[in-house]
Amino acid sequence: MAQDLIRSFETAQEVAEAVAKDFIAYTNQCIAETGTCVVAISGGTTPNTLFELLNTDEYREQLDWENIFFLWVDERFVPQSNPDNNFYRAKERFFASIGGCSHFYPVPTNSGTVEEAADAYEKEVATVLSANEKEGVDLALLGLGDDGHTASLFARSEALNEKKRNVIPVTDGKVWQRVSMSFPFLAKAKNVWFTVVGESKAAALGRVLRQRKEYMDDSWEDRIGHVLPGAVLSQDTVTWYVDKAAKN
Repeated sequence: MAQDLIRSFETAQEVAEAVAKDFIAYTNQCIAETGTCVVAISGGTTPNTLFELLNTDEYREQLDWENIFFLWVDERFVPQSNPDNNFYRAKERFFASIGGCSHFYPVPTNSGTVEEAADAYEKEVATVLSANEKEGVDLALLGLGDDGHTASLFARSEALNEKKRNVIPVTDGKVWQRVSMSFPFLAKAKNVWFTVVGESKAAALGRVLRQRKEYMDDSWEDRIGHVLPGAVLSQDTVTWYVDKAAKN
């Protein structure tokens, strides 16, 4: 039976601080148990604030960078030099300062087509997991759109019909073409954390949590088409980090 652990905070900054502390504790525990920790990260306001925190002396020195491997949950199909690119934002706030001691694998969006980028990234993800002897990521850090989407998986998108592939092109999302990890792949993540902040997310969060409760006994496959994408994943426990504005 899937359960939701909801952690509420007054402000978005407090959400980021809580995620940063839990990220340190979780990655260190995972490394102690398995030797490495593979993390799939997404873009957005809270992840960017998280990166800035992890890049400070207080947090940076508590992480075992050599044994953390960063993948991207999804990416907009724009060059990595474009400010709308999720990796661009993460690199600006985080990875450029960490340097050679970190392992990060951005989606290749500088050339070719979105389909070619998805094919290449699927191979990259498989290589990283194989090298770490893991079937799925240890932690997926997800966000929630104001329309209830997560990753680049939108309601009524053709991408929701994917049954086999781990990484897929999304050509019917909002504004940009995108590359995204699929639900079959995200369903294998050992842990899933959502961060949701801001009043604009309140309606979507409320609806998603109601749907998750209503379908809590259903598998993720059976939820597709009946719930918003943010309500699909059915790990034993899904942790939600939300601020007061989003929770109201």
